[in-house]
Amino acid sequence: MIFEIKEKKDKELEEMYKKAMKELDEFFGLNWKINLPKVFLIKTRKEINNLRKEKTENWMVAWAEKHSIYILDKDNYEKESSHKYSKEHYFKLLKHELCHLFFQIVAESKFTYNQFIWLNEGLSGYLSEQYKDKTKPERLSEFLSQYSNWNGKSYNESSYAVKLLVDKFGKTKILALIKNLEFVKSEKDFNKLFKEIYGSEPTYKFFNILLKE
Repeated sequence: MIFEIKEKKDKELEEMYKKAMKELDEFFGLNWKINLPKVFLIKTRKEINNLRKEKTENWMVAWAEKHSIYILDKDNYEKESSHKYSKEHYFKLLKHELCHLFFQIVAESKFTYNQFIWLNEGLSGYLSEQYKDKTKPERLSEFLSQYSNWNGKSYNESSYAVKLLVDKFGKTKILALIKNLEFVKSEKDFNKLFKEIYGSEPTYKFFNILLKE
């Protein structure tokens, strides 16, 4: 496949990018200054499908890959997706995808995106504050099954699970969890590491007790 790439000047989007990077830097303590992530704006659903090498659903508008973000151009956002455009919504989407890149660097792991999925997606949903656009779940009952097989239905649960971890234990522990993922080879290893940090394996009972506190 052949694509044409050219730089686009967009003051509003550049401000979103800088704000998101600053806020993520503050959380992760990464101080990312060299080889900053590139953002590629995609014009149409057809271009998304070509890049992804698959037919995508209309809700799918962005993804992270290596050190880059691919995102549907805000000028075509409503026309080429099922979403309504707003500056706030688009900023959260951009920050969500950038968070995936921070996660990968801090983890210092050559993992693929079919590992640690609920943690990865949950952290992005939490830090981008996308969870605020959803109803708080009364009970968590699905997200833990999304360790390595993401079905796209657990964004809300995963985001609230991460929020509970940060609210109850602070960010130091969740950063310690992420930084030690390079030594995790299986879900069993992950559960063991989680227990070392939080005093319990990740279970629905553990999270639902936090949810009710």
